[in-house]
Amino acid sequence: MAVKVLVVDDEVSSRQLCTEVLSELGHDAQAVDSPSAALRVLEEGQIDIVISDVRMPGGNGLELLRTIKELHPGVDVLVMTGFGSIPEAVEAVKMGAYDYITKPFKLDDFRRLFERLVEKQQLADENRLLREEVKTQRGFADFVGTAPAMQQTYQMILKVSGKRHPVLILGESGTGKELVARAIHNYSPMREKSFVAVDCGALTSNLIESELFGHVRGAFTGATQSRTGLLAAAGSGTVFLDEIGELPVELQAKLLRALQEKEIRPLGTNEPAPIHARVLAATNRNLEAAVEKGTFREDLYFRLNVVSIVVPPLRERKGDIPALVQAFLTRYGGPAEGISGFTREAMEAIMAYNWPGNVRELENCVQRALAFGSAPLLDTADLPPALLGNIKGSSQPDKANTLEGLERRAILNALETAGGDRQRAAKLLGIGKTTIYRKLKEYGIEETNQLNISRD
Repeated sequence: MAVKVLVVDDEVSSRQLCTEVLSELGHDAQAVDSPSAALRVLEEGQIDIVISDVRMPGGNGLELLRTIKELHPGVDVLVMTGFGSIPEAVEAVKMGAYDYITKPFKLDDFRRLFERLVEKQQLADENRLLREEVKTQRGFADFVGTAPAMQQTYQMILKVSGKRHPVLILGESGTGKELVARAIHNYSPMREKSFVAVDCGALTSNLIESELFGHVRGAFTGATQSRTGLLAAAGSGTVFLDEIGELPVELQAKLLRALQEKEIRPLGTNEPAPIHARVLAATNRNLEAAVEKGTFREDLYFRLNVVSIVVPPLRERKGDIPALVQAFLTRYGGPAEGISGFTREAMEAIMAYNWPGNVRELENCVQRALAFGSAPLLDTADLPPALLGNIKGSSQPDKANTLEGLERRAILNALETAGGDRQRAAKLLGIGKTTIYRKLKEYGIEETNQLNISRD
């Protein structure tokens, strides 16, 4: 990346040396002998970097820096100083200068310092471009990304949105299945009607039955008043049954009957209530395998699976990661805190990671980095430990890349972030409470405070 540089120094030899070195590095360099001359050049708006001495007969380098930061905030300043004026150079850095170098300096030191500054500008430009691309790469609805796999998902959403038949949305935890459901609703003729989401894995059997079908007063202990079930309350809108694979078997028959007969019977009464809502369902489980095991009704599976949409995992759309990262940085206030993005090394680790928790895990990673990091760029030290094995030269071993290993690691990372709180960890992963309990048992993670278990 070639940049335009302005050298400001009253010493002829210093100006000549700097411009020669910069030209050898492939940059466009010019020189002036005073701050007033520098300001005239800056007014033309063609300078990327200013290299300025601190003390000059024609003016004060600190005053020049202050003016640049006020009138030309996009221009970076590198300060040169003699040993006697180091305190002034330190003050310049506090005022916003990139760094300082003492004269006489070694040419290699000057080259390295300047190239780091150029790389910093390049990263800032790339992150700025990403922020602009976020505006155009919101390929569809609330999604970010234009990967081919996502384009197919967008097309499927458009095809089914105008219909009223059930849709089964499949995909791993954290891929954005609820976003798909909301997009189907928002692009449908019933977009002005209610959209009701129900997490079938977050409630007990009795509570989920009451939520879906409603109850009358006195139907059970604590039912002090009647309540309309969500299937009926949604009217002619949309009901989204998330984690449908966690629905207890005894309730699957009742849901099937409701979908077939277009009516429900609230708890405590035999009086039917009509339902008109469209039903969308989602799961991260293999329902065909669940049907074979007898844990999911085959007839309900076919009733729900009139059309299926498979949401791709993040590892199959890695080209969308930079835009997603920038979108999350913006969403959670990074630019407001002066944070424009990640360092190159951190982005390499982010791109190399397999993201078993998918977009939700990436979102959590960005939030964590913002909590730990500081302006202007987030670095590898701000990333979760699971990503550090993807840094070039890291001594940490690679993690197991089997599906089970990735899932187990995602659960452990979520538990660590949640401080051992299972319910909070389940929310971070986008799964139901019963699902995380089942997974903890399946992977032999008996205690939630046992966070130092090997993730291999």
